[in-house]
Amino acid sequence: MAILLNIGLLALGLIMLSQGSEYFVEAASKLARAAGVSELFIGLTLVAIGTSLPEIVSSSLAIAVGSADLAVGNILGSCVANLTLVVGLSAIFAPLASNAVILDRDTKIMIFIILFLGFALFDPFTPAQITAYEGIILLLLFITYILFLYDSRDECETCYQFEVFVDFLIRLRFLTTLRGLARRISPHEAVMPEYPNQEVDGKSTSQEHLNRPYHDIIIVALAGIFVIVGAQIAVQGAVYISFSWGISEGVIGLSVIALGTSLPEIMVSINSARKGFGRLLIGNVIGSNIVNITLGLGFVVLAVPASIDLLTAGLLVGLSFLIAILFYYIIRRDWRVTRREGVVLILCYIFFQITVFSILQLGF
Repeated sequence: MAILLNIGLLALGLIMLSQGSEYFVEAASKLARAAGVSELFIGLTLVAIGTSLPEIVSSSLAIAVGSADLAVGNILGSCVANLTLVVGLSAIFAPLASNAVILDRDTKIMIFIILFLGFALFDPFTPAQITAYEGIILLLLFITYILFLYDSRDECETCYQFEVFVDFLIRLRFLTTLRGLARRISPHEAVMPEYPNQEVDGKSTSQEHLNRPYHDIIIVALAGIFVIVGAQIAVQGAVYISFSWGISEGVIGLSVIALGTSLPEIMVSINSARKGFGRLLIGNVIGSNIVNITLGLGFVVLAVPASIDLLTAGLLVGLSFLIAILFYYIIRRDWRVTRREGVVLILCYIFFQITVFSILQLGF
C-alpha cells in the first residue's frame, strides 16, 4: 500500500511541477512587461529559467536532503532526454531545420559545460563532489551565456561564433553588458503601459487593468508554492521507491524524474514541429540544457555541496558527453534532423537508459 501511495505522490509531484512552472512563467512575464522590461530580456531570463524550473527545483531539493545522485541523474537525464527523445520524436512528426551558425555555437557551449561538470566531479582535490566554488563558476557560465545572447541580439555572423563566446567570458566583457542592461531596466526608466478606458457591456475596463498586476502577483506566488511542493512530493516519492525497490537514486533520477519533468517539453515540441516552428525547437532544447546544468546545479551547491557516487558520476557525465557529441555530429551534416535521424536519436535514448540501468543497478 505504501509503495502505491508513493508512486501516486511521485506522479502528482511531477504534474504539479510542470503545471506550476507553466503558470509561473506566464504570470511573471506579464508582470515584467508591465514593469517596462523588454520582450527580449523576458525571453532570455524568465522563459529560459521557467522552462527549466521543474528540473532546477526538484534537483535543488534532492541535493538539500542528501540525494545528490538523484539530482545529478535528473539534470543529466533530462539533458539526454531533450537531445534524443524530444528532438527525435519531433523530427519523426516533421523534419527539423535550424540556423547553422547559432546551432554550432550553442552545441559547443553545451559540450563545454558538460566537460566542466566532469572536471568538477573528478577534481583530484574534491573528487565526486561539486563544491561551492565550482557552483559559482557554473552560475558565472549561466550569467555569461544569458548576457552573451543579449549582447549578440543584432544577429551578426561573427557575434554568433563559439570563439567569441569564449572571449566574452575570459575578458569579462559580460560585466560591461550587465552594467548597460542595469541602466536600461532601472526602475526610474520603467514605464507602465497605458491602457485605454474602454466600455465593455457598459462597464469600464480601466479598473480591470489596474487590478491585473495584483492578480499576476498572486498567480506567481501560488505557482511558486505549487512548484516547490510538487518538487518536494516528487523527490520524497522517488527516494522512497529507490529504498523500497533497491533501485539506485541515479537510475530513478535519470529515468522517472527526468522523463517526468521532460514530458511537457516533449508535447510542446511535437506540436511546435507539426506547426512548422521546428527551426526554433532545436535551439530552445540546447539552451534549456545549458540552463539546467549551470543554474540547476550551480545555485544549490552554493549552500549545500553535492557529493555523488564516483561510478555514477563517471557513467552519467561520460554518456551525456558521448550523446552530445553524437547529436552534434548528426545535426552538423546538413544542420537539420530528418525522420531517419530522429529514429536514431530515440534509439540512443533507449541505449542510454539500458546502459545506465545495467551498470548501476545490475552491476554488469
